[in-house]
Amino acid sequence: MYIFIHFDESAMNPLKLATFFIILVPGILLCYALLQSIFEDEFRAAKRLGLLFTFWLLHPAALFLFHEWDFLYDIFLVESSVFVVAGFVMLFPWPEKPFAWQRGTPARIDERNIMFSRAELVPGSDKYNAYYAEFPGHKEPDDNFRKYPGLLNPGSTYYNPWLFAAADASFFTVESLHSKTDGPVEKIKQAVNPEHITGFIKNWAKEMGCHSSGITELRPHHLYHTGGRRHNYGEPVRNDHKFAIVFAVEMDFNRLRSAPKGPVVMESSSQYLNSGTVAVQAAAFIRKLGYSALAHIDGKYQVRCTEIARDAGLGELGRMSLLMTPRLGPRVRISVVTTDMPLIVSPCRPDQSLLKFCSMCRKCAQACPSQAIPFDEPRETGGAIQWAINQEACFTYWCKAGTDCGKCLAVCPYSHPDNLLHNVVRLLIKSSPLFRRFALKMDNWLY
Repeated sequence: MYIFIHFDESAMNPLKLATFFIILVPGILLCYALLQSIFEDEFRAAKRLGLLFTFWLLHPAALFLFHEWDFLYDIFLVESSVFVVAGFVMLFPWPEKPFAWQRGTPARIDERNIMFSRAELVPGSDKYNAYYAEFPGHKEPDDNFRKYPGLLNPGSTYYNPWLFAAADASFFTVESLHSKTDGPVEKIKQAVNPEHITGFIKNWAKEMGCHSSGITELRPHHLYHTGGRRHNYGEPVRNDHKFAIVFAVEMDFNRLRSAPKGPVVMESSSQYLNSGTVAVQAAAFIRKLGYSALAHIDGKYQVRCTEIARDAGLGELGRMSLLMTPRLGPRVRISVVTTDMPLIVSPCRPDQSLLKFCSMCRKCAQACPSQAIPFDEPRETGGAIQWAINQEACFTYWCKAGTDCGKCLAVCPYSHPDNLLHNVVRLLIKSSPLFRRFALKMDNWLY
């Protein structure tokens, strides 16, 4: 205000106008970020951005009160030059070396060894005795998690009868869909154009509430080699389908911010249900066209959904061993349909910027209540070089808390809402290694 009141005609030359425009840009960006933080209920970020914005508004007025116009212009010229140079250095897509490690192809794993399968074993039963005779090293950590109340049970740290009952109701409904994951195939096979049917399924998935979807060829490492749940315990997993379709639904960020309290498990179960409903419908649709299709939903899988999602181009496997999507981070729940219907495979290119951000971030590891997430670099795990969490420590904490925690999802910088502000930051993280470091510092300071 003070600047424009004291402008004279001689001051209005293109260089000076450009200088003041450059000075105004940071103020406009700060104002937008401040308003967006208020809208997102991010009050710590809003307070700190408010302080920066106030300083930016007041400093030209303060300078003008004590200096003549020409000196003021010189100061602004220096500031604008600093912004231009800093912006160029920060945002320029400097070349960087690729990772020395590659994703690799993991080996097939035994589903009986995952924690959800081990939690279903009843002490003293034949399955219980046979499992720990085959895998004696798992008995001690498993006896430890059985000491605690367990997921959604009274006596757990964050027990809430209403929220836990709502989550349990969602899991109950998901379980009722298990009988619908497969079914009879129409005898008359409809001729389909792979490109057209692929587009139809993806568009339909969006209409059903999916944030994203993708398709990959079904590969051996996508399948468990031995089943571990009630429907196929101890049975060899066989699936001759050629393609896998993966569906990702968004988890609500506001509920995740309560992690590890009850709203998290309520949201998690709700989105398992939503993703499962999409998969069951899509599989039924494909079977009605005369092609075999099997839905893989929570509690009834033949496949490793995160591996399929990565190979279908939906993201990367991050430090927390979850799928990291470019616009939602790990804030998704996924389901899969395998089929022999001809489809077009989605493009899949390793996102090195996302992996490098994960490599230097470590916020999920720092925030993890059970310290189950590694701080170090990826290691070879089952034939592939990737991060692997301590699943026993993670699940034991779930049994104490009564929820599926979600603290790692809540603190991940990629989990911020899918809007213009955060998408611009994600885009710049992808393009600039220097901005990647700046963005992490700012995320720590603001959030």
